[in-house]
Amino acid sequence: MTNDYRFLLETPRVTGRRQQKFECPQCGKRKCFVRYVDTHNDCQYVADDVGKCDHQHSCGYHYKPSEYFRDHKWAKEHDRLKPRKPFMPPPLPPFQPLPMELVVQSHSRQSAFWQWLSTDVAKRLSLDGAQLQRVFDDYMVGATPRGDVIFWQIDREGRVHTGHIMQYGTDGHRSGYQGWMHTRLINEGKLPHDWLLYQCLYGEHLLSRYPDRHVCIVESEKTALMMAVCQPQMLWLATAGSGGLSRERTECLKGRRVTLFPDSGCYDKWSEKMRLTQGIDYNISARLEAFPPNTDLADLLLA
Repeated sequence: MTNDYRFLLETPRVTGRRQQKFECPQCGKRKCFVRYVDTHNDCQYVADDVGKCDHQHSCGYHYKPSEYFRDHKWAKEHDRLKPRKPFMPPPLPPFQPLPMELVVQSHSRQSAFWQWLSTDVAKRLSLDGAQLQRVFDDYMVGATPRGDVIFWQIDREGRVHTGHIMQYGTDGHRSGYQGWMHTRLINEGKLPHDWLLYQCLYGEHLLSRYPDRHVCIVESEKTALMMAVCQPQMLWLATAGSGGLSRERTECLKGRRVTLFPDSGCYDKWSEKMRLTQGIDYNISARLEAFPPNTDLADLLLA
């Protein structure tokens, strides 16, 4: 099937290759800038500065192809001379899960994140220690040898997609570093260089374990864990980023009752994404829109 849109942001689904992320021309941060490709021209990049920054709130850079051709009329005239090729999305390679042994071996309380959650937060919110341990085990929270937390993405079939590695201080705030387990394994030669990531919702594996629970979706894994301790009657999942909500990742939610809690500033974006889904009984809370940008439920808990 052909696609009506000629210019698309680069993704494996569009190009059949690993997504490349570049330095943003506005904020200067590395590996956060996704470029547009021309699907009528072998998915070549439109231009170095035509794309979108992942940091929607702190940067917000988004230079569209239509704006580029408006600003560079010579490029538009030259483009008219190129032959048009119908765009046929290439078939994607099959998903290759990571070994479950990685999850089991990393399952540990030896992270600064766990120390903060089990001491400071537990005391401030009067959290139940047994419930805190159950949540920790349910979500298979891991730790690296240097004490960074690992939030594993495991789908409802028990397949490991990747692990989100994040560095937290003892105050519960991120202290700079974040990365992905699949990237580390590729760099170590333990995964092939052309291995493709297929993400799933954080906590998705618990859908089968708790089939009757109302599903609640937030952005960060940290918030999902805190809410799972405070409101265990609900099943809390996370998108691992404001852009982590998609039709593909929400397929697992068909037939479930779902409430979404987007961070403040993301209500419209998540509403648009959910309009593309089918078979999901959902509603989206606008509660956080009354607060400053990037406020989430965890912020309200700790206020």
